[in-house]
Amino acid sequence: MTPLTVDLFVDLNTMDDTGLPWSFVDQAPDQSKIQVGAYVVVGTGRPRAVAQVVDIRDDGVVHLLPLSGPPSEHFDLLDDRSCL
Repeated sequence: MTPLTVDLFVDLNTMDDTGLPWSFVDQAPDQSKIQVGAYVVVGTGRPRAVAQVVDIRDDGVVHLLPLSGPPSEHFDLLDDRSCL
């Protein structure tokens, strides 16, 4: 089993005028995973949720749509992972 790691460091309580949590693309250990429409694991040091990348602005801001429930409920949405 491969441990689940955070793809993008984000505080899910931080929302802007879009009503969505956000972070900067440079907060991703592997920026190639951060693409519009992709599902990624987000959190502030430990996995907190799976979220879909909604957009990436020119200034590097990434907006996310977190899925409800624990990350384990959404393993099937994550590409190239051995989570089970």
